Order: sequence, then C-alpha cells, then structure tokens
Amino acid sequence: MRLWVNESFRVFHDRLVNDQDRGWFCEYTRELVGRNFKLPCDDDLFTSLRFGDLLKLDAPVQYYESIADKNKLLKTLYASLDEYNMGSSNKMNLVLFDDAVEHVLRIGRCLKQPRGHIMLIGVGGSGKQSLLKLCSYMRSMEFR
Repeated sequence: MRLWVNESFRVFHDRLVNDQDRGWFCEYTRELVGRNFKLPCDDDLFTSLRFGDLLKLDAPVQYYESIADKNKLLKTLYASLDEYNMGSSNKMNLVLFDDAVEHVLRIGRCLKQPRGHIMLIGVGGSGKQSLLKLCSYMRSMEFR
C-alpha cells in the first residue's frame, strides 16, 4: 500500500501545479486507501514516504524499496557528496534538508528508468542542478 501511494504521488502529485490540486489529490488518495486497503490514512503516511535504491548502489541488483532510516539515507548522501567533492574541482556545499532529500529520491527514481528523464523547474540558485549532479554521480552517470 505504501509503495502504491508513493508511486501515485510520483506519477500524479509531482505534476500538479497548485496547492488546491495537490490538496484534492491527497484527500482522494486517503479515500482510496481507506476504501480499497481498509486502512486509516493519516498525514504521517504522506510525509514518511521514502522509496529508492540509493542505499545499496554497490549491490549487484538494486531494489526499489522503502527507506525507513532517514539518518542512514542522510549519511549515504553526505558520504557520496564528500566523494564527489574530493574528485571534482567544482565543490558543492549542500545542506540536505527534507525537501532536498525527497528531490534526490525523485531524481534517482527517474534516472533509473530506461530512457529516464526529468525536468527540474524552479527558482535559479535553489539547488536543482546540484542535486542532479549528486544523484548522477551516485549512479555513475555522466552529467553535462
């Protein structure tokens, strides 16, 4: 159920452009979870959704799985950032707050898909390119 909610959010919620539509989507998802899964759906479900494969990139097969330990994820991301900075002349000094971590997971999901692509839209200087560089480095992809 958590995976279904996560994928619904990635496929639909991430494309919505205003708070009214996002609020409607959350309420509709709550209704569907309650009706079809017979489970209560509180706000905690939406804020604790973290799925990805970034914790086990060295494994021969990377599984897209729930990431329950936020601290372990942060340690992995900061370790990768340190590795990137050691090998690059353009150092990145990132603060990985909750929204930035969620964006890294979204970017990682998109880059893993065959012919995956992502359009990052936002205010200049907000860290879009830096998060993409970090995630592509973690996936051993070339960033241009």
